Amino acid sequence: MYKLFENSGWLLIDKLSKLFPGIIIMALIGRHLGPEEFGIWNYALALTTIIGSVAILGMDKLAVKEIINNEQRQGTIVTTVILMRIGAGIICMAISVSIVLLSRQHQQIYLYCTIFSALIIILQSSDVLDYFYQAKNDVKRVIIPKVAVFITFCIVKLVIIFFKGTLMAFLWVSTIELLVTYVIIMAVFGYHNAVDFTLRIDWSLAKTLLAQSWPLMLSNLVVVLFMKIDLVLLDALSSAAELGKYVGAARISELWYAIPTVISVAILPSLIQKKKISRNAYLLTLEKWLRLSFWLSAAIAILVTSTAHLIIPFLYGKGYLAASWMLMIHIWAGIPVFLSIVIVQYLFVEGEYKIYLYGNLAGLMANVCINFFMIPAYGGIGAAIATVAAYATVYGMLLLLDKSGQGYLLTKKMFHPALALADIKQAHNSLRDFTSNLFSINQNIT
Repeated sequence: MYKLFENSGWLLIDKLSKLFPGIIIMALIGRHLGPEEFGIWNYALALTTIIGSVAILGMDKLAVKEIINNEQRQGTIVTTVILMRIGAGIICMAISVSIVLLSRQHQQIYLYCTIFSALIIILQSSDVLDYFYQAKNDVKRVIIPKVAVFITFCIVKLVIIFFKGTLMAFLWVSTIELLVTYVIIMAVFGYHNAVDFTLRIDWSLAKTLLAQSWPLMLSNLVVVLFMKIDLVLLDALSSAAELGKYVGAARISELWYAIPTVISVAILPSLIQKKKISRNAYLLTLEKWLRLSFWLSAAIAILVTSTAHLIIPFLYGKGYLAASWMLMIHIWAGIPVFLSIVIVQYLFVEGEYKIYLYGNLAGLMANVCINFFMIPAYGGIGAAIATVAAYATVYGMLLLLDKSGQGYLLTKKMFHPALALADIKQAHNSLRDFTSNLFSINQNIT
């Protein structure tokens, strides 16, 4: 478990250094802009995230697997995937802007927000370099520059808030931040991998990857749809101001998703290797991971529910008071989210990509149907209820469609409190070793 913390620890440093300061900066921006403008900006982000999910091409997991299994072709794989994602990103940007031009005529603020948000789709093509370093268990090479740039631009955004900057100022700064980040990461990658890196695209490899990734591509689209469709529906069925309040609650709830996401990214190469060596050890790792995920997510839900009425006014101000009730409900979606991430990684290693797709389709249908009934009557509270129901549906379908029954067996064992305590103790010891090692490295550097 120590190796897991060694890799996931750096990823967690990246996520937490961004999420916790990020939620404060975003709250200050939301307080500064007000619920309506904040809602419009988040509508554009939701729309471009939904469309842009196709531009990932299902490569977020497949590229890691390909790099691990074909070490001699790593440079070619990285180049091919980057160029594929750039091309897809340009198409997705054009689609996003076209949708707003047709649906939001004479509302320039929606168009500007969408154009800037859509640029992110293209710039994020460089995320492929993250896959390379994940496979190499050397993620700190990209995390250090990312965190440094993020902190710098947090200060810039605080300055803009102090001088009462407009929404356009925040749009420009957010885009420049991403551009600077990826320019630095590309330079670092080129410096350390000059021999392996090639500018040629392997068309045969591209066809092979697309043939394997289409279920993952569709699954990513479906996942993002039911994660973001509530924002689009809130804007359409309620108001931009109600959307702004809901986003304030959802951001706090969703920041906890970084924990299972980081672990899943870090553990994937290890799971693939462990399965080759011992299936029992591989299943035991999944069992412990699922059990820890359940107890941790339940504790987070209880904590946030009991303090939501304090968190929202403190971060966002009196204009967002209604978001407290939304947060109390939305936070419980974290339990099926944490659990689903574990089962999805298991299904991916087993090659059961289609189950992931079907599970998310069921969640999407539940989300849309409930939102259509709940939003007109209850606004953001209805959207929060729909979110919890959608994630619970996904997890249930993943277990139901797994013919091996392994997911169900793992789920039965996750409630055992004695085993959970043993897992927590092991995780604590591994985390302590990682932290001690990290501090010793820092001391040696200084």
